[in-house]
Amino acid sequence: MNTFHTFLMPKVLRGQRYSVLIHPKALLCMLTLVIVLLLLFVFSLTHGELTLSLLDVYHQLTHPNAAPSLPQTLFWQMRLPRSLSAIIAGGLLGATGAIMQSTTRNGLADPALLGIKEAACLVVWVEFLFFPQFSPAWRPLSAIIAGLAVTALVLTLARGVSTARFILIGIGVSWGLNASLGVILTLLDPKQAQQLLLWMTGSLQQASLAGVRLMCWVALPFFVVLLYTCRASNVLQLGRATASSLGVCPSKLMSLRIVCAVVLTAITVSSVGSIGFIGLMAPHLARRIVRGGDSYLFCASALIGALLLLLADNCGRLAFASTQVPAGVIVALIGGPFLLLLLWKNAARV
Repeated sequence: MNTFHTFLMPKVLRGQRYSVLIHPKALLCMLTLVIVLLLLFVFSLTHGELTLSLLDVYHQLTHPNAAPSLPQTLFWQMRLPRSLSAIIAGGLLGATGAIMQSTTRNGLADPALLGIKEAACLVVWVEFLFFPQFSPAWRPLSAIIAGLAVTALVLTLARGVSTARFILIGIGVSWGLNASLGVILTLLDPKQAQQLLLWMTGSLQQASLAGVRLMCWVALPFFVVLLYTCRASNVLQLGRATASSLGVCPSKLMSLRIVCAVVLTAITVSSVGSIGFIGLMAPHLARRIVRGGDSYLFCASALIGALLLLLADNCGRLAFASTQVPAGVIVALIGGPFLLLLLWKNAARV
């Protein structure tokens, strides 16, 4: 018992120029999350209206160019893209939520509460309705520009990110953009309105492997940058004066992290629609499971976000046999009470 307890204690690995603080307990927890995520991923590939065995999944993976068949179409065009989209999008939303909460030092900070998602949705809608000749590859770029513009507006009005005003102004901008989306829906043809509304709720039915590849290639550099900044963020937790004396520029670090978080959120929205509350819930759940600084919180939030969205998509796909409920609706059913619980706890501390 003492040996195992000693194994779980934090350890320092020293190199010639850098040293790394290792938390075996945190790594063990994240390994458990990875295993659960893989099991759920396999479950999502094998279960549905037509059940595929593990042998069928292995055959499809090892024979991607086999003769067309129902299992091949089901696997390559529906289940695999949908499951991968849920994992990647959920991971990005969970990671951005952790960055926003850590940077603003506000447990309620979430891209869904700052108008970023609505701005990205509005731009994608405009492209879809008025510029259908544009390639879908342009959607992430336009969504990123819209998200950055709204973030700049909120930052200008709030005059900083570490105040409650930042969240309140973000919520106000979010509701204003939501009203604009509502006006567009009322003026559209019912068929177009239904299609856009389904996309906005966070449905993964239209996921494709091309979209998965695009989301990965665009998001990967920004994800790596955020992971790299976690070390400096740990220093910033000691205070601005201490961080500056140790060579960290607080304003540049916070700006970089927020910009990267906005970019990842916009990429996710342009790919799978507006899915809220993942970025709010994942960091709070990660803090209860993992200890060890921003880098561990960042990775654990990404894993939990991926697990939450994949679980929500499976529930919406399998729980109702005759129809499919969008994953965003399932997440909102859980996230709404979760937000109320957070508000109640914060109010109880005042």
